[in-house]
Amino acid sequence: MFKSFIPILAVTALMTACAPSHKAEAQSSAAASEQASAAIAPLAQAAAATPSFNCAKATLKAEIMVCGNARLAQLDVEVTRLYGLIGKAPGIDRVALQRLQGGWLNKRNACATTENSEACLLNAYAGRISDLRAGYPVARSDTAVSIGPISWRCPGQADLMTSTFINGADSMVYVKWAGKSAVLTQAISASGARYAADLPDGPYEFWNKGDEVMWTVPGAGMIVCEEIKP
Repeated sequence: MFKSFIPILAVTALMTACAPSHKAEAQSSAAASEQASAAIAPLAQAAAATPSFNCAKATLKAEIMVCGNARLAQLDVEVTRLYGLIGKAPGIDRVALQRLQGGWLNKRNACATTENSEACLLNAYAGRISDLRAGYPVARSDTAVSIGPISWRCPGQADLMTSTFINGADSMVYVKWAGKSAVLTQAISASGARYAADLPDGPYEFWNKGDEVMWTVPGAGMIVCEEIKP
């Protein structure tokens, strides 16, 4: 009787020792949850229609416009996030960074006096995101919200075209080519990533499929551009 009972006790003890405790499981689950929250926090913040500054204290016309526009607020959050990320990186010339940011803010504020203030602000913000990512490796390697700039070789164009993707409630792409730029919003597509915009000079379309993009501008038709790998 006792001989058969001893092995059972041994097995039970072994199973108890090997089984993870509820406390350990809870700690592991909590850690995984914290990691997941940290990963999606920047994207969730950028998707919110609240800019990085206090709208209750906004006095500049450009800031007031940003406060009333969800897309502009999303872009403002991303510019501020990247700027902060760069400022904390080792070896950064913070004086130069602040000077460039100040120059950009003057450019942004001047948009309030233009005929199409919203379009001007969209291009100013998206262009700043693209410039920050292009100019600083720490920003370029960060893909929490924005991605790029990605370079494309287009037929008949001497200069490369670049695209910077900005994800959020309204996902956008900032396209720069031949001294021009445009902000397009993600649209429905059967395959690939399609972005479109009806601008004053006509409809634009940027349709990315793998290593190629179908690029359409008013009056020029559609061309196929190939991605330039780094």
